[in-house]
Amino acid sequence: MKSFPSSLDNLIIDSDSNPEGRRRLTREEILVFGWLARTLKGRTYSDMARDCKLTIEQCIKAVQGLLALGLLRVR
Repeated sequence: MKSFPSSLDNLIIDSDSNPEGRRRLTREEILVFGWLARTLKGRTYSDMARDCKLTIEQCIKAVQGLLALGLLRVR
């Protein structure tokens, strides 16, 4: 797995990622991906959890999954 970001603000969407052979996203990953695309500054797990109606643990797992899939990368 890729390195975990020290701040959510350091995450960027990797528009060059290769979708070939990628598994489907989970519901949580879809919600978190959309939230990250919409919220560019001042990101916190508590805000993400509130806005996505998830637990903080679900948010962390979703971010880890998105990093592993190569959809996100650390700036």
